[in-house]
Amino acid sequence: MASLRPRKRAARHTRLVRWAGLSGVAGSALYALGDVLLLGSKVEPDRHPILAEPEVDTKVGAMLPASTTRLTAGALSGVFGSPLYLAAAWHLYQGLAPAGRARAFAPAAVLAAAWTTPAFIHGTFFHWAEAYKAAEDLAPVSEPAKRRMLDQAAAFGRAIGIVYWPFGIATVAASALAAAAVATGRTAYPRWSAPFVAPALPIAVASAVTGAHLPPGRAKHLLQGAGISLGHLASYGLSTVLLWSGKRLIAPRD
Repeated sequence: MASLRPRKRAARHTRLVRWAGLSGVAGSALYALGDVLLLGSKVEPDRHPILAEPEVDTKVGAMLPASTTRLTAGALSGVFGSPLYLAAAWHLYQGLAPAGRARAFAPAAVLAAAWTTPAFIHGTFFHWAEAYKAAEDLAPVSEPAKRRMLDQAAAFGRAIGIVYWPFGIATVAASALAAAAVATGRTAYPRWSAPFVAPALPIAVASAVTGAHLPPGRAKHLLQGAGISLGHLASYGLSTVLLWSGKRLIAPRD
């Protein structure tokens, strides 16, 4: 009977690792959905004269056609998806743990820390877009009111840009540490997966593809702002598949 306990613990642990990986997949999917709702419209400068203002980034044009309801849903999708990434950080830790706690803890902790900021970024897109929409509505009514709203929109944009920096730096640092650990061949991941289970490279590739509007048909507009989310989706999806069997995971102790 006692001999069955370690196997039961190992099976339970493997299931938890699977669910934690699927949490990362679900969080990424929620963020991607939010990106589509926020930024998945075609930029049409002819229909939105506000884009001709020198201080307005034309990328904002992807949000102007969206209704307030759509923008709200897009912002909240990311906000509610953020906690799922914390479980995904534990999932990564478990995959790296066979290489040693020191090698596993640092990238998992840095990645978890990185995800303390994106909920703000994603949620603030709503306010950024609504401020520009209000400026557009006020343009024919009052030039001073329009200028005030443009200044407010610019402030939201600066806040978003500032918060992207620690998120990006932490993600790159965590990815480098995770890839280095996997490259040793002593983790639960195969050595070839080092560049892919660490999210930085998948994010870079997905962002380049979507930013260049390479997806076919309507997807080139729908996915134009979803590169970061799709990169995370690919990374956590692969990690979940590779750890699914639990063969190389460290069995929990009593």
